[in-house]
Amino acid sequence: MISYQSLIVLSFIIFPLPSSCNHQGNTHSPGEIEVTAHLRKWRDQSPSPFQHYLRNTHGILNIIGWGTLLPIGAIAARYFRKYPFKCKEWYSVHITCQTGGSVVGTVGWLIGMLLGHSSKGHSNKTHRTLGIIIFTFTAIQMLAMFWRPKQQEEKGFSNKYVKICHHLLGYALIALTIANIFEGIKNQAHPPHWKWPYVAILCVLGVTALGLEIFKWVKLKLTHEAVDINSNM
Repeated sequence: MISYQSLIVLSFIIFPLPSSCNHQGNTHSPGEIEVTAHLRKWRDQSPSPFQHYLRNTHGILNIIGWGTLLPIGAIAARYFRKYPFKCKEWYSVHITCQTGGSVVGTVGWLIGMLLGHSSKGHSNKTHRTLGIIIFTFTAIQMLAMFWRPKQQEEKGFSNKYVKICHHLLGYALIALTIANIFEGIKNQAHPPHWKWPYVAILCVLGVTALGLEIFKWVKLKLTHEAVDINSNM
């Protein structure tokens, strides 16, 4: 036969009391208070060592994959395709970084989904939702590899807008990834130990991109001035 305390535990699991009810006075019996205390203790259990290991693995994979390799691939495509530097291997570097980053990041995302499913009491809804959006955007970007037009079709009207969407989606993906990594760092046991190394990675990537962008515009300006001088001679 089901005991009285078991029925209380079951009722609390199915219909949890709002937090405001805890401050309206002690109207429960000692048995109810004891069961409630045990229930709260059960809900607030710390992750097991294996879950802690998976959480660290999830963070490392996503920082390396989505948070580092994807921005490097974007930098290679923007600054080494034609201007300011023309590198024949830019596409190989771009695809390698995008593919590797997507695979590594997806593995980390799957581990995060597994952790969220196994410990729903400790899951972050914002982090989970952003992760799903990032995975969707990454899958779309990967499909764009097979949509690459032939040489004679690169100047087509439709392809122009495909490229614009590809670029905008890529920049949105990088921004969401950075925001979600910082959101996930809040859930780690020692957030500063994760935050500052990733800030250092972002600083290196940001300074590199800024330096290349400044060099691009300076070189473009000097080229236009040289063309104007030659046209006036």
